[in-house]
Parts: sequence; structure tokens; C-alpha cells
Amino acid sequence: MRDESVFALAARRLCREKGLTLKEIASEAGYSESYVSKVFNGHRDRRPAVVSRLDDVLGADGELVRIASEQRLGGDHVRPMQLPPPASDFTGRRGYLRQLDDAVAARDEDGTAVTVLIEGGFWAGKTELAIQWASQVQERYPGGCLFVDLHGLAAGRPAEPGAVLGGFLRALGAPGSELTGTVDERAARYRSRLSSRPAIVILDNVSDYAQVRPLLPGAGSVLIVTSREHQGDLLTHTGAVQIELPALTIDEAMTLLRRRVGEARVNADLRAAEKVVRCAGRLPMAIRIAAEYAKHGGHSLHHVAEQLSTMPERLALFSSRDAAVNIHAVLDVSYLALPSQPARIFRLLGTSPTTVISAESAAALGEISVADAGRALDVLHRAHLVELAEHGRMRMNHLLRAYAHERAGADEPPRELARAHTRLMHWYAETTHAASNALAPNWAGVGLTPGPVDDIVPLSFGPKDYDAALIWFETEADAILGVARSVAAGDLGWKLPAMLLPYFYITKNWRSWLTAAVDGRAAALRINSRAGHARSMLSLGWVRHEVGHTEDAILLLQTGLRLQGELGADDRDGLLEAWTAFALASAHASLRHADDARELYARAEQLFSEAGLDLGVAVSKAMLAGEQQQLGEDEKAAETAYDALELAERSGTKSAISLAHHQLGLLLMQHGSYRPALTHLDKALELRRTSRERWAEADTLTLRADVLSKLGHDRNAREAYREAAEILETLHDPRAFDIQAQIASLNAVLNTPDAPPS
Repeated sequence: MRDESVFALAARRLCREKGLTLKEIASEAGYSESYVSKVFNGHRDRRPAVVSRLDDVLGADGELVRIASEQRLGGDHVRPMQLPPPASDFTGRRGYLRQLDDAVAARDEDGTAVTVLIEGGFWAGKTELAIQWASQVQERYPGGCLFVDLHGLAAGRPAEPGAVLGGFLRALGAPGSELTGTVDERAARYRSRLSSRPAIVILDNVSDYAQVRPLLPGAGSVLIVTSREHQGDLLTHTGAVQIELPALTIDEAMTLLRRRVGEARVNADLRAAEKVVRCAGRLPMAIRIAAEYAKHGGHSLHHVAEQLSTMPERLALFSSRDAAVNIHAVLDVSYLALPSQPARIFRLLGTSPTTVISAESAAALGEISVADAGRALDVLHRAHLVELAEHGRMRMNHLLRAYAHERAGADEPPRELARAHTRLMHWYAETTHAASNALAPNWAGVGLTPGPVDDIVPLSFGPKDYDAALIWFETEADAILGVARSVAAGDLGWKLPAMLLPYFYITKNWRSWLTAAVDGRAAALRINSRAGHARSMLSLGWVRHEVGHTEDAILLLQTGLRLQGELGADDRDGLLEAWTAFALASAHASLRHADDARELYARAEQLFSEAGLDLGVAVSKAMLAGEQQQLGEDEKAAETAYDALELAERSGTKSAISLAHHQLGLLLMQHGSYRPALTHLDKALELRRTSRERWAEADTLTLRADVLSKLGHDRNAREAYREAAEILETLHDPRAFDIQAQIASLNAVLNTPDAPPS
């Protein structure tokens, strides 16, 4: 009987006889040199079409075709196909399938072994991805597919690699004599059998590198390893390609739900459907379980969504006698393997009001050092019990949070859970207060100062930490509001949202601003805090003005001033009254109530001056100058504007300095002093870019374009308008349409043949 090497020998002989190199043969046949080499040596399946083409190129007169045919029909080799059937509803993951293709293609060039490690959390679909890819490419591998579940994270003992080797050798047709000897001896025979007939080997659910090492197949074959734990030793020893498999995207998750329950049911209640997949963590298995419950349990998606939304009932849906689909059986193995400190942090995270956690906030939660908290989070991350979020923070999906919450209730004393919550609440209060003052130094005075608490180390932000504070707010704003909502008693429920005012004013994050204002007011009313109610009316009125509901805003801000007037002497807050007057003046100014605006800006200026807040005086004067200009008080307006700039620079606050330059530029433009105006606008623009005030940057760009147009620099004006429009379009601000009209007008001018050059 012919051996597989016969084909290779015949091919080499024909190459010598024809005087052709492998590269020339590959080029003539239309294949890569690497692929032809593997076909010759039996490392790729000898497909009839490929063999026929090579036979023609070598002028073999059918010899290669006959050999390949005899080997297919008469060979004694065994081609195992242990691959489980791929999921019929496999959804998405195209990018990860391409990663697998690319990993194999890269190693094909040099003929080295291909090892791919797929890591991810429970029910993420790691095994599904491996099976799906293998089922698509298995025809390329003459050795077939070997598959085994190594039970690395499962009840009972992990599979012994020696026993797995015996099964693989039998599947490959090895006689009984090859099944004896040491593990290393059998591993060598296993690799020898695969060397001439490469295969796909899938080792599912591994525990560590020691379990994998004897099962490495060697060059030509592809090894895919899946694990719920990080396999650092495997990556180090094999140079494996690592694929970190996250949950499905929301679109992929919705597609899977549609396939399971039907398009009509999903489309009938899209909001409930989205809630189902989010509460199921966007995990394929969890979505299938929820869909089965809805479809065959006779429940609406709304009912399923409501059940998944409540912490005690969320896990009940995922309990089953089948350990593979029982969330407790699946997660108990990971949880019980944790060291004590990471296990405790895991439990506490389940009770935290925040969905993201940093090492610093975890330290406060667990009353441990930041270094210890960082190490605990790293252990949880390597176990895929938390996932990486923005700026190095961690988060849990809904199901892990529910499991951790359940564990906390069982394993933590209630008193300790309450203390942990208090520590986290005060850590956020202290850190938020410091970050708020980094954006606008001492803007609220002592009115929002949290009470002192021992045993916490908040983040510190100084006057020069503007950028760091802004980044922290961008990452933590939702967490701050979550903590505020969890406050059962005391004034932090309204103080925390109020501390966010400088961040919201700078970023114009109106949706979160409105949420914070409403939440703060509700918290103040819940504890009957008149000071909190007055403070919340400032935030609520200001954001209503910002989003265009200015008449409502005026009423809210006037109510805020009235509430402040009703406070006792000990509770009166001059800075709160000043900021409320400033916001009310801005609302009147937008309605062109120049007299009211001037009076209120002047009142705000006086109150800020009495409180000794240069920042407040500077911004009040900067805005007051504009109203004075509107009322024809030109000399007074100029004096006020320059005073504003001097005070702003003294305060050292970027937003105040940029506002003063912007307002001075506007004033000078209205006086026809275009070049001096441009100088101030350029300074404002530079500051607003560095301070990431996107809306303010667009305002300055627009005003700068107006000045450039007045100077006849139409091309430069058009470019400034375009920059402003791009920013506003990104921020979904309708003013972008007005600016586009300006751009169109300039285009018409610039396209006129006799238009003067800029």
C-alpha cells in the first residue's frame, strides 16, 4: 500500500526532471509557495483540483493525480472528526473569526505551529467561536479535528493530559503498542502522527499550561485553547495568539434574541428586548436561556425584562439541573478558587452603587490600601470576574453583579456592608469636591464641603490638575450619580449632584446635567432640606436655560432666589445666591432683556466680590460688558471687559480667562477693531481647546470666522466656520445648520471669478 510520502517523492522527482524550483511551480500554478510545499508534503489536503493543476504544471501525465486518488481511496489512515456540531444560531463574531484566519495565515508562511488562546468570561461563547471556525476550515486539515473538554473550571477534577493523549492516539488510529509508556513518550508519538497529517486540536476549558503541554501538536497543526482564566504561562511558552472574547455587541445580542424568539416579538417591544439582552450581560448562553423562558414559558419580553431587573430574581432564571446552564454551578467554581481578599472585594462590588470601580474606590470600599485593591482587581480580571473599562477601571456585567450581591448577602455581615457603602459614599464625596474645585477653584465656598470621615483616602486634585479632574469626571459622572441615588439619609444625596455643576457647564453634557439636577432636587425634598432645594434649583434652572427652555428656567431660578431668601442667617450662602443671579442674568440675556441681565450680572458681581471669589467677579464682569455694550454704554463696557480679563488671569482659571478673551474679542469686533479682536479670539480659542470646552470652542471659532470675514479673509473664515460646524455636528447641536449656511454663502463668493483674493 502506498505511503503518504510517495506523493512527495514523486513531486520532487518531477521538479528535478523539469528543472523547476518550488517558487516557479507555485507561480505557474497560481498558488503560494508555502501552500504548494504543504500540499507536496501532506500538510494540506490534496484536493483534486489542486493536484490536477500541479500535475499539469509538472507535465506529470496524470501521475500525481493517480497517486493522490489511490491515497484517498485506499489509504489506511484515520481522519477523526471529534468536533461538536456548531451552533445553528451562531451570531456575529466576524472580527474574531478573521483573527483566527489571520493567525493561521501568518504561521503558514514559515510552517511553525499555530496556537490560539481564546479567553473570556463565563457564557461568552469561547467554545462556540472555536467550533464555528474549525467547522469552516476543517477540510484543509487531513488529520481532521480533535476536541476535548479538559474541565479546567468545572466541578470535579480537571482531566489528566495522559488520559487525553490515549484518547487522541486511539482516534488517530494508533495501535495498542503506542498507547503505553510515559506521558512524554506518548506525546512524541501523538506529534509524530500529526506531523504528516496536520489537524485542528481544540482543548476546551483548560486549567493551566501543565495540562496543555503534552497535548501541543507541533508544526502544521492548529491548536485552539479556551479558558475562563488568564493563561500567562501558555502565552509565554508557546507565543500563542491571544483573543480576548467580550460579550456580544448590543446589535449582535439583539440579532440572537430575534433568532430565538422571532422578529415580531422583538419588534413589538424593542425597549423590553434591549433590556433583556443587557440584563443578560449580552452573553450568548444567557440570551438563549432568557429566550427559551420567554418562548416556551409563555412570558412576554416585558415580563422577562422586569424579572431580570430585580436583583433577587435575576439569577433564578439561570438556575437549572444542567450544570452547564446553571449560573451558580458555573460561577461557584471561579468564586471558590479566589484568595480571601479578592473574594471579599468581589462580594462588596456586588453591593456597590457604581457599575465601574477603580483601585482607589475599591480601596475605600474594602478598607484596604490602594496597592492591595489593585492586586485584588487584577486577580478578578485574570479570572474574568470583572472586565476592563475606560481609564483602567473595572466593571461587572449584570449577572456577575447579581451573583456577587447574593454572595455578599450570604458571606458578609450586614453591618460591614453598611460600613463599606458609607466609606465609598464619602470617598466619592471628598474626591468629587476636590475635582470640582480643580475645574473652578473654590467656586462654591464651604457650601458643598463634605463632612470629614476617617479611614478613606480620596483622590487629590490641585489648581493645576484641571485636565486630570475633567478626565475623572468624564469617567465617573454616572458613578457619582449612582452613589448619590443610593444615599438613604443625609445631605450627600443632593450635594453630590450639585458638585458636578462646573463639569456640566464646561462639557454641556445636558442629559446627565438634567438627570443630576432632578435627582438632587428629589433628594433635597426627601429629607426636607431647604438649602438643598435652593441649591438644586440653581442647577435645574441653569440646565433648562442651556437646552432652550429659558422661560421655565427663569421661573426656576427666581424660585431658587426666593428659597435662599427664606433661609436663616446660618444657612444663607452668598456664593449660591451669586451663581443663581449669574444664571438668571444669562437667561435674561438670551431673551435680549438687556436691562434685567445688566442688573443681575451687576448683582452677581457684587455678591462674588463680597465673598472674595475673583473667578465669579471675572465671569460676571465679562458677561456684564456685553450687556453694557448692547445698551450703548461703550466706554463702561470696554472698562468692564478689561477688568474682567485682569481678574480672570488673577484667578488662574482657564474657563474664566477664555471667556474674558472671547467677550473682549466680541466687544472689539462690534467696535470695528477687527485685528485686536482677532488677537483676543485666538487666545480664547487656544485656551478653550486645551481646556476641552467643545461648545465654547465652537462659539469662538464662529466669532473668529465672522471677524475674518470682516477683514476680507474669506478662505480663512470658511475654514473656521467648517471647524465650528464639525464640532457642533459631533455634539448634535442644531446651530451647525446655520453655520453651514454661512459656509455656503462664502463658497458662492469664493467661486466667483472676480472675487478678490484673501
